[in-house]
Amino acid sequence: MPRALSVKVPTSSLIALLEDKIATIKTAIADYPTAKEQYKADLKAYKRSVLDLAIAKITSNPEVLFDKDSIDVSTSYRNDVQITLDKDLFELPEQPTEPENPSRKEWIGKDHTTKLAVLEKTLAVLKLTTQEEVNASTYNSVMELL
Repeated sequence: MPRALSVKVPTSSLIALLEDKIATIKTAIADYPTAKEQYKADLKAYKRSVLDLAIAKITSNPEVLFDKDSIDVSTSYRNDVQITLDKDLFELPEQPTEPENPSRKEWIGKDHTTKLAVLEKTLAVLKLTTQEEVNASTYNSVMELL
């Protein structure tokens, strides 16, 4: 039967980890608007490149597309036109990835809050303690937040 392992972790080490993570999140929050604008520009360029590829493929030999059922054209009740091409016809560029909002709220335990708020609250509690060390379960709880 395995034996329980009981270790202590220096409180100062845990505080340093929290401070580093908080600084990282604050930097990400400050950089998010720029990253979001860059994503929008990259997405616009991506859509344009896909459209250019589709136009080139359609105009190069449209009869082949209809012969192989590689193209579908449809309209909706709002007079929208949708052209669907089989993506095996051409190689698509890589689609840009939307940056994650670092200040978005999420469910952490029973609270709907931001990760930054929880980390700052945890840091405040750890700074109030006079203990030199915390037990491994406290360390593990903090590591789940990081």
